[in-house]
Amino acid sequence: MKKNSKYFLLSLSLLLLTGALSLNKLSNDLSSEALALLSENNNEALLLSRQSVTSDPSNSYAWAVAGKVLLEIDRGNEALNYFKKSLSLNPLLKESLYWGAQADILLDDVSSAEEKLNILIKSCLGCDESKALKDLLKSYKKKQLKNNVIKVEKEPNG
Repeated sequence: MKKNSKYFLLSLSLLLLTGALSLNKLSNDLSSEALALLSENNNEALLLSRQSVTSDPSNSYAWAVAGKVLLEIDRGNEALNYFKKSLSLNPLLKESLYWGAQADILLDDVSSAEEKLNILIKSCLGCDESKALKDLLKSYKKKQLKNNVIKVEKEPNG
């Protein structure tokens, strides 16, 4: 009797694991398709990214892609919630760190973007995302400095 119950539990575990793996694959496939459609059809990309999150709510990449889609359709505040969820599931996911920092910069939260950059540098030293984010932050700061200088020059003297 014990052998049968062990066999049953092993079979059940394998079945559940196989199902979980296929849900994860489905979620990743939907995310990839959402990214591919992003430049062509924002509504379809949004729908696919939400289906991706629904098919596997534990998939941090799916949450990051959904955030990226929202970011691209100018819903930065909403996107931040998706990036936060993604990072709560996987704090080192480079896509979520990079795209989340882009959202931070868009919303003028440089310190949060810099925190994400520091994590990205430590976890993905030579990756393209850390280099691109460093350049993006540098460019943003230069632009802010230039805008502040122009504002100061235009203020009345006295």
